[in-house]
Amino acid sequence: MISLNALIATVLAMGAPTVQPPVHAYLGTWNYDQPDRETMRNIAVIGATPPIQVPQIGDIVFTRTAGGVTGRTDQGCTWTFAVRPASLELDPPSQSCFNRVIGSTYTITKWSVTVSGHRERETIEAVSHQPNGDYSFRLDDGRRTRAAGPGARFVGAWRYDPADPLTRVNILTTRYPDRVTQTPQQGVVTFTKRRRDVLTARTEDGCQWRLTARGNTARLDPATQTCGGATLTFWTVATDGRRQASILAGTGADGGNFLLSVGGLTRQR
Repeated sequence: MISLNALIATVLAMGAPTVQPPVHAYLGTWNYDQPDRETMRNIAVIGATPPIQVPQIGDIVFTRTAGGVTGRTDQGCTWTFAVRPASLELDPPSQSCFNRVIGSTYTITKWSVTVSGHRERETIEAVSHQPNGDYSFRLDDGRRTRAAGPGARFVGAWRYDPADPLTRVNILTTRYPDRVTQTPQQGVVTFTKRRRDVLTARTEDGCQWRLTARGNTARLDPATQTCGGATLTFWTVATDGRRQASILAGTGADGGNFLLSVGGLTRQR
């Protein structure tokens, strides 16, 4: 008969059992939490000179497939994952996508996802392919929350923060056939709630845009809208009720294709 001490020693030698989340724990829609430059939560770093910090916002929808789990982001890219004992892992470990919003391709070489209840954490290693070369991309502290609930925290007036060419905050890039311009994004955007999860965003030019909110994230819905000769093809906003981070893309009345990749706004009192 094995002694109690021997049994305890055997258990300790084996180590604690690995707890594997069920596949359904990953499935559904997950929003990035509000980015924070001080802690680097949801701040990706692009290895340019100097390095560029890019807040991560938006959602991913995980669905189950025969081979594992597929994740589709709000920017239109689809990625495949294998279910490991304690995480989802990008599989195969090198996948590429042309991002229609930012107009460039990137290759993700490693993407790990873990969940605990309604919280998700992730790390990403990738390569951003730009016209002037390839740049490393790292997200060391990615955090998301399962999307749920209406978007009451959006309601109110929000002013764009002062533009900063060094950090790219509120710098609107517009591409024409013969030139590229960069201008400060300025003004106030006022959000009102139409019903439970539908918002109207009114800009200073008098245009009104419809967004649907889930938790801390709102997305342009429908995905293409036109006002005053301008067309929006993408607008995603994340907020903690005090600050907003946003990505905005479309075509202006003058025909230029514009992109605001690092938008920042503050609620007006």
